[in-house]
Amino acid sequence: MKFRRKFLLFSLPLALLRCGYTGDPLPPALMIPQPVADLSGFQLGDAVLLRFTLPEKTTEDLVLSQPPEIELRAAPNPEGGFDMERWLAASERLPAGEVRGGRVEARLPARPWTGKEMVFAVRTIGPRGRASQWSNLLVLRIVPPLRPPSELRAEATAQGIVVSWQGDGSRWRVWRSEGKEPVLAAETAEPRWLDTGVQFGAAYEYTVQQVADTGAGLALSEPSAPARVRYEDVFPPAPPAGLRAIAGAGTIELSWERNTEPDFKAFQVWRAENGGPLVRLGGPLAVSSFSDAGIVSGRRYRYAVSGIDEKGNESRPCEPVEIVAP
Repeated sequence: MKFRRKFLLFSLPLALLRCGYTGDPLPPALMIPQPVADLSGFQLGDAVLLRFTLPEKTTEDLVLSQPPEIELRAAPNPEGGFDMERWLAASERLPAGEVRGGRVEARLPARPWTGKEMVFAVRTIGPRGRASQWSNLLVLRIVPPLRPPSELRAEATAQGIVVSWQGDGSRWRVWRSEGKEPVLAAETAEPRWLDTGVQFGAAYEYTVQQVADTGAGLALSEPSAPARVRYEDVFPPAPPAGLRAIAGAGTIELSWERNTEPDFKAFQVWRAENGGPLVRLGGPLAVSSFSDAGIVSGRRYRYAVSGIDEKGNESRPCEPVEIVAP
């Protein structure tokens, strides 16, 4: 019997191993969300716009099964240096904002904070009621709302679309849309901007915002009323340059420089006789030279050349040259 009891005691650990024993149970996960690290924002007209990304995991690197609760707070920057406890005691909890695809955007009225330097921070609360650490701090100086630019114009030119406007300020942002979401096209210190990144046949819509650096973040006006334009190719090429006329044996030989426009197609020669008006001489030419054999000896001729692009837009004739037929 003694031998049997010893055998049972010796066999017990082996039985536990065979049953899949994995050690002592772990404590339950705390499920504390990771802190927000990308809180950003600016003043937009009479509102403050804040944005950040919700954490997807906990500090234990576990996936959160549902979005955490949001605690967004703001208070004036404490005098005498920032102190987190004093800021937190003075802070007010703000509406959490709208969540889309894990991104949060909160639009808050700026008027109660006008003239103040405000500090914003956010933290999230996990499913077991435990809060994350506070996010990065965002400091914004709130100013009276900036006025949007007015009299916005968009004018098509051969070089691109010229956008111009009237309004206060010394910096502006130009936004461009091609029927989709507007994209930031330029930031300029002049109330005029040339958009060279446009394509013929496309329609464009522009808006402009005034921008001010407050010393603690940016303030922007609401966008201006839009200006729309369709960019059509109605612009002729430049008149050909370097026209020369040389008397030959019963002919007058013309030559000139080739145009460099990417959509250039042909040249048109013009001729006038004895002080008369310029008239077309023959049809369009693909080459930059012409031999005029239809001349009368001793008669004075005046020649000019125009350029034509692929859309049929024709330049004015170049500066004429005169010559007497031999």
